[in-house]
Amino acid sequence: MSFGFGIGDFILLTDLAWTTVENARKACGALDSLTCEVNSLHIVLQRLQTEVSKPDSILDRKGDNRRKDLRTLARGCKRVLSTLSGVLEKYNGLSEEQRSVTKLWQKVKFGNGEMQDLGNIRTELATYTQSITLFLNLLSIRELGRVGRYMETHGEDLRDIKNNLHWVMASMQATCPEEKSILTTYTEDDKTVWKEFRRELIKLGVSSRVLKKHEDAIKKYVFVLGKK
Repeated sequence: MSFGFGIGDFILLTDLAWTTVENARKACGALDSLTCEVNSLHIVLQRLQTEVSKPDSILDRKGDNRRKDLRTLARGCKRVLSTLSGVLEKYNGLSEEQRSVTKLWQKVKFGNGEMQDLGNIRTELATYTQSITLFLNLLSIRELGRVGRYMETHGEDLRDIKNNLHWVMASMQATCPEEKSILTTYTEDDKTVWKEFRRELIKLGVSSRVLKKHEDAIKKYVFVLGKK
C-alpha cells in the first residue's frame, strides 16, 4: 500500500479516519468503544496534518530520519483504517432486517489474509493514536537532547531500537493507561520495567545480543522518555 509524504497524503489519511468514524457510529453507535478509538485517532491525525502542512516544519529538513519513521506509522495506520472501514461499510450495507439478526463481525480479514479479532484492532487503533501522539510530542520538544541524539546517531541498531521503544510505550499505554505512571516513576535501575521492555523488544525482533550491547543507552533513553 503506497503512501507518500505530501500534505495531500495526510489529508486523505485524515479523511479516511473520519469516514471510518462515521461508519463506526452507524454500525456501533457514537458511544461504542470502537467508535471512540477511531475518533481519538482522527483527532490525532488532524494534529499531524497541521504539523505536516507547516512550511517550516522540522519534518521538511533534508536527511531527517523522522520522515521515514512517520511514513512507517502512516502506512500502518492507513492499512488498519482501510480494512476496518471496508468491514463497517459492508455491515452498514445490510438491510435493517439482516442487521437485526447479524452482529458486527468479530473477526476481520486483512488484504494479506491475516485474521484479527475486533478487540485486537481496537487495541491497534489505540496504539497508533498513542504512537503518533508520542511522535508529535517529541517533535515539539526537538527529541530528547543528548540521549536522543545518541540513539539517533550511533548506528542503525540503536535507531531501530528507538523506534521500537516508541511503539512498545504506545502499546503499553493503549492497553493499560496506568502504565504511564510506571514510566514516569521509572528509574534506570528498575528491573521490572526493564524486563517488560526487553521482552517486548525481543518480540519485535530485536536480538538479545543487541539489547545487551546497548542496555545502558536504552535504559537512559527510557528514563528520559518517561519524564516527558
